[in-house]
Amino acid sequence: MEENTIERTSRPVYSCSICEASWTSKKKSGLPQRCPRCKSKLWNKSYKHTCSKCGYQWVSASPSPDRCPSCQTKKWRQTNSEPQPVQHSSLPREVKIPILLRYDAGSGCVKIARDLELTFSEVYDVISDTYPDAQPRL
Repeated sequence: MEENTIERTSRPVYSCSICEASWTSKKKSGLPQRCPRCKSKLWNKSYKHTCSKCGYQWVSASPSPDRCPSCQTKKWRQTNSEPQPVQHSSLPREVKIPILLRYDAGSGCVKIARDLELTFSEVYDVISDTYPDAQPRL
């Protein structure tokens, strides 16, 4: 007698870089348009900045904010420095390597997450950190 097996489809878990909310998408494919908590369209992008006047460090969704949130100066930018994307992934190197090998072989983030039993956000962050100028394959 054969056993009936039901294949469960796990949905990816996303996290907002602005308000740090975590959620699972109701959509079956594609990235969410906005964070459900703060409604930001830039939920998966963030940049680290340092004020050259007061030394305050902060993370924002904008690559070039108008003012320092601490001292409110418009001259917060350090000369000859560009904002650096924040490294989201804190996974150890031995976990990142299989992710990148599968991605370079053509797999998307969802398949890699399922195969390696990781969250979608963990896989997406590794790919985003490695290829910052490309839109990761889902």
